[in-house]
Amino acid sequence: MVYDILSPALPFIGGYLLTYSLYKMNLIKKALHVNIWNFIIGIAFLIAAGAGFILLLFLEFGVKLPINPQLLYWHVEVGITLALVTIFHIHTYWKSAKTTFIPAKRRVKS
Repeated sequence: MVYDILSPALPFIGGYLLTYSLYKMNLIKKALHVNIWNFIIGIAFLIAAGAGFILLLFLEFGVKLPINPQLLYWHVEVGITLALVTIFHIHTYWKSAKTTFIPAKRRVKS
């Protein structure tokens, strides 16, 4: 099975750039920008986790349905989207996220 990376990525990259640009131009508040992307992360997680759980149940009980390959495909596609949106999330929260990823001795105070 061949998975697409560009197809699910482009709308999310465009959407993020749009909301981030609107925020930077003071047309929307940062809270709205963050809430939009938190909502997208939540929905993507629910879809990916739900599909993964259903696939796990099918595997555990030996259920083979014609939908299994399609469900696996969309589980992976939404997972790719979730990974991408998580990168956006880290970008939004970089100031607080860097305390997690960079030791205190190496952080430059800004």
